[in-house]
Amino acid sequence: MSRNRVKKLDKHQERELRGVQQEINYNNNSKTKYDLSWFKPRGRQVEIVNAMDNFSWVGVQAPSGAGKTSCVVWKALNLIQEGKYDRIVFCKNVTEVGDDAIGLLKGDLDDKLSAHYEHMRVLFTDFMTKGQLECAEKNGNIVFTLPNFLLGATVKKGTVFILDECQNYSPMTLKLLMERVSDDSLLVLCADKYQSYAIKKRPNGFQDLIDRITVKDDIGRYSKEPLFQYVELTTSENQRGAISKRVTEIYSGEY
Repeated sequence: MSRNRVKKLDKHQERELRGVQQEINYNNNSKTKYDLSWFKPRGRQVEIVNAMDNFSWVGVQAPSGAGKTSCVVWKALNLIQEGKYDRIVFCKNVTEVGDDAIGLLKGDLDDKLSAHYEHMRVLFTDFMTKGQLECAEKNGNIVFTLPNFLLGATVKKGTVFILDECQNYSPMTLKLLMERVSDDSLLVLCADKYQSYAIKKRPNGFQDLIDRITVKDDIGRYSKEPLFQYVELTTSENQRGAISKRVTEIYSGEY
């Protein structure tokens, strides 16, 4: 047999071995449980967990550093692992923040959105390896998307549908997204009314919804909608650090 023939066989065998190893890694990642034990809900985060257990529509208002989205993702992964739901769809608006617009970005759509998707993925890699996340995305168990891609779509039953940074959705966009949800799904809205940093100013869709379906008294704010549970965390729940906590106190008027 010629040397060239042997080399071709070797390359073919290498490709086969790589394929087998990738399949083994894929299967291992599919079977490995998520690393959820390290996270322990604290303070009013427990109310988020209870709401997700008992209601099909949950709204969470919390300041920066309170861990609202991490808590929601952690609970959603628990629900998936327990077999109560089949998939997580995580949606977040592409919002340009800062004082100046970045301008036109080169590249195709994937290139332009890669940083946005990567930011969403980081919330999940706190609880799993990158390999597990890649596997979950490939299987359709975890889906990252944008509001732009959900017009006319239906969020299937068995889905935990998480809408993050809802203060940056307009009222009509938030309405459109909430209308996508089927029965036997869980809809969770996360927001911070003090973090409306978008260059393109728009009405706060989350606050608009809360004004429609909650009432406020001297003690707090409560839902008047049977399907909906409202949870509000204050600056005292900030877990990021002393400076972060003090800044949120100053800018929210809570002293």
